[in-house]
Amino acid sequence: MFKSLRLKLLFYFFIINFIVLFIYGGFLYNTAKKGVLNTTDAQLKMISLDSIPDFKATIYPDAKKFADELLQEFSIEPLFLKIIYYNKDKKIIEHESISSEKMSYLFDIPLNEIGHLSSIYYFNKDIYRVSSMLIFEKDDNKIFIQLATIKEIDSPYIKQLLYSLLIATPIILIIFLFIANMLINRTLSPVKEVIESVKSISAKSLSNRVSIDNIPSEIKELVTTFNHLLNNLEDSFAKITSFSHDASHELKTPLTVIRGEIEVALKQDRSMDEYKSILRDILEESISIEKIINQLLFLSQKNTAEIKSNFLEVYLDEVVIDSVKWIDKFAKIKNIEIVIKKIIPSTIYANETLLKIAINNILKNAITHSNNDTVIEISMDESEKEYLLSIKDNGQGISDEDLPFIFERFYRADKARSRKDSGFGLGLSIVKMILDIHSYTIAIQSKKEVGTTVTLKIQKEALPLSRNI
Repeated sequence: MFKSLRLKLLFYFFIINFIVLFIYGGFLYNTAKKGVLNTTDAQLKMISLDSIPDFKATIYPDAKKFADELLQEFSIEPLFLKIIYYNKDKKIIEHESISSEKMSYLFDIPLNEIGHLSSIYYFNKDIYRVSSMLIFEKDDNKIFIQLATIKEIDSPYIKQLLYSLLIATPIILIIFLFIANMLINRTLSPVKEVIESVKSISAKSLSNRVSIDNIPSEIKELVTTFNHLLNNLEDSFAKITSFSHDASHELKTPLTVIRGEIEVALKQDRSMDEYKSILRDILEESISIEKIINQLLFLSQKNTAEIKSNFLEVYLDEVVIDSVKWIDKFAKIKNIEIVIKKIIPSTIYANETLLKIAINNILKNAITHSNNDTVIEISMDESEKEYLLSIKDNGQGISDEDLPFIFERFYRADKARSRKDSGFGLGLSIVKMILDIHSYTIAIQSKKEVGTTVTLKIQKEALPLSRNI
């Protein structure tokens, strides 16, 4: 109903206080009415007790005359009276007298002839309050006096109290709402401060954080969670910024080379061999652009759940052999020999295409950073729970400072040589991503100017029954 938390709290406060004041006002009004009624009952009892000596001295007093005397004495108006002589042996009313025949219906009440002396009972008759008291026993008779007067519940006092409640209740409610509004505003002031702090944070000030000093415990967790979200957002934003800068740099270089080659070719007429040489250079740079675009798309479009749903039975030894055959032509450019020292027939459960990409990238990386006329050795081993695939080169190696960062996107340990060797800093990050999808691990041992050994630890996972049929 209300989008504003302050208005919602005020509305609930209004409803609750209205109900409380209404109940409390009703309680006060009914208590006052009951008090006035008790006063009337006390007057009727006092008059009844005061009449006892008169009955001892008079036989069959006249009710009307007696009522007039009581009215004059106690100033209660109107006052109606009925006197009853009850024969307790015969159990009949022997004599009765009433002050007003017109009001006789008021005394149509139980007599309680077996009651004890001075026992009094009260009854309501329309707007009248009626009492009945056994005041005297004479010989075999019980003498009862019954009195009736108007209930004072509609007295000026009660009316004044009702009017006061009707006027005071809205005023008190308004005062309460005013006080509640101030308290709610003060209570919500930390929320406003948090909102102002959040508004001050933008893409240029992601390092800013919302202070948790003097923050109520009820919203402290929310602020802490928001600050944690900002930490993640800042980290992601930094990665995206770095990604865009490095990607633009990687794409700009081959495009610049292509443009330069074309400009040189167009400056003057050249021989067929020169045009072919220029076209080959352009082709190589185009291939470089295609590679980096494909790798960027692969990294951005990965869907782990979808990839895992397509896992099939794969022969690991055949994947390794196919990868060696595919990369062998690239190795021959540097006169590098790839030797499989040991191979083990092995069946695993994986995505064959992704696994080939991972092994190809490791082999390509080994060739890229190996010296000419060297050997790359591949061997397989196994333990009780996993296969171990090792790829060892005799190349430049990786320093201890660079080793922790080699799986980060666009990271290149030797930035001066990476462009020359066609390295984009993406190969090992793709390898790590593929291995994480398969829950495989990778270990790298390297020594600068000596070589690097990469070991893949591949779990021996049980295949689903449907795959073994």
